[in-house]
Amino acid sequence: MNIEAHFFDTYNLCAKVDGLLKNQFDYLRELEGFHCDGQWVDWLAPYQRFSVFHRFIGYVVRGDHADDADTVDLSHRIGIMESFANIPSAIEDLRPGKLPIEEAFVRHRIDHQSFVEFLSDAGKVFAQADNNDVYDYMNEVRLTGSYELLMEQTVAEVFHVLFQNRELLLTFNDYISRILENAKHDEAEDLDLSLLAKNRTLLRVKPAKWAQRAVFFRDRGRCVLCGKDLSGLLNLGNIENYDHIVALARFGLNDVTNLQLLCERCNQVEKRDGAAVTSSRYQTWYSDDDN
Repeated sequence: MNIEAHFFDTYNLCAKVDGLLKNQFDYLRELEGFHCDGQWVDWLAPYQRFSVFHRFIGYVVRGDHADDADTVDLSHRIGIMESFANIPSAIEDLRPGKLPIEEAFVRHRIDHQSFVEFLSDAGKVFAQADNNDVYDYMNEVRLTGSYELLMEQTVAEVFHVLFQNRELLLTFNDYISRILENAKHDEAEDLDLSLLAKNRTLLRVKPAKWAQRAVFFRDRGRCVLCGKDLSGLLNLGNIENYDHIVALARFGLNDVTNLQLLCERCNQVEKRDGAAVTSSRYQTWYSDDDN
């Protein structure tokens, strides 16, 4: 399966996801919105293709869209429109009437209603717009299929980049495990108790084949801790182990982002105490020394 990536603002969004997870104390209020109101119940189903990390990325992206809308300086934009009213080429280059969310739609080649068209439907022109119009436009946009498609493409691109970063995935899954450990199960609605052990940790579920393949190819068929080849091409005795980065016993998830490839020895020895361990070892695309 391929992903057609446009990479509009993708790396900026990756940095925001990284910043939130690595500075959780500084962003407690922002993070609370992700797990409040018992949302954690939906995270427990094993190996969902739209992973819990996808959900988190989506939460960050929606927040970024809201922040961009809140920082729009309409008076400045209207001033630009008036100053260059007689120079259409300048207006076209500066695009004062186009909101940040529209730039995203354009770069992702998604049809949408523009802010100027939205104003026209309300009997207004851009020079009469105020912040309430921006707010109303964003609320209407979020209900459209265009926005749903934008979110789908944006989240997929950010996930594509960050899924390769095992250390960040460890940080994310550790964050999730603390939420699950402190979750109030007695107050939860629609909680499937068949997924849980008596101590409220998740029962072990064999990773789905698609999840195994994703992790195997991400980790290049090698143990991420010692680098041993697990492809079966060099040694049939080396067996791959799909290890939970944050152990189930420590409230880890049955989620593709919580898996890594280990050899049998590293899985039994290096992680014998159940500590969350991964590595920043990655095989380069090519060697500087090769001809």
